[in-house]
Amino acid sequence: MKTLFTFFLGFSLFSVPNSYTVKTDAVKITFLADMQKTEGSIGGFEAKIKFDSNNLMNSNIEGSVDVSTLKTGVKKRDEHLKSSDFFDVEKFPKMTFKSTNIQKEGGLFVVYGTMKIKETERKEKITFRFENNIFTAETIIQAANYKFGYEKKKPEKTDVKINFLIPVH
Repeated sequence: MKTLFTFFLGFSLFSVPNSYTVKTDAVKITFLADMQKTEGSIGGFEAKIKFDSNNLMNSNIEGSVDVSTLKTGVKKRDEHLKSSDFFDVEKFPKMTFKSTNIQKEGGLFVVYGTMKIKETERKEKITFRFENNIFTAETIIQAANYKFGYEKKKPEKTDVKINFLIPVH
């Protein structure tokens, strides 16, 4: 009986996902938008991460970025992107993502969840690796899906590839 109790106690301790603290000063989030091949970065990343590669059912990830930190290297473009024509920073200061499911696919993990940009929420997926306490992730979203005015022109040309480098401890 004592052995069985010890087994269940040990199993429950190891089945709880780890809570990670993000090293916010080392986070890098970059993007490449098909429209005009615009490259840039965004900061102000905050997250709650509970992750265990052996317990994906109880793992979850949610995070946000501060839209006012968006930079493309062209001041006028940055100001325009932050205006009501695009991200409307004054009204919508953050973009968010909240996971609904994490799966292992091959050597990668895929987190499915809801991304919110402005008032639009959409199901998206982010593919990632977790090695040496660093989450390295990538996703592609379509800007047209978030109603930035591109949907009427060429929505297929509105892909935005986003790369994440998120060190944790």
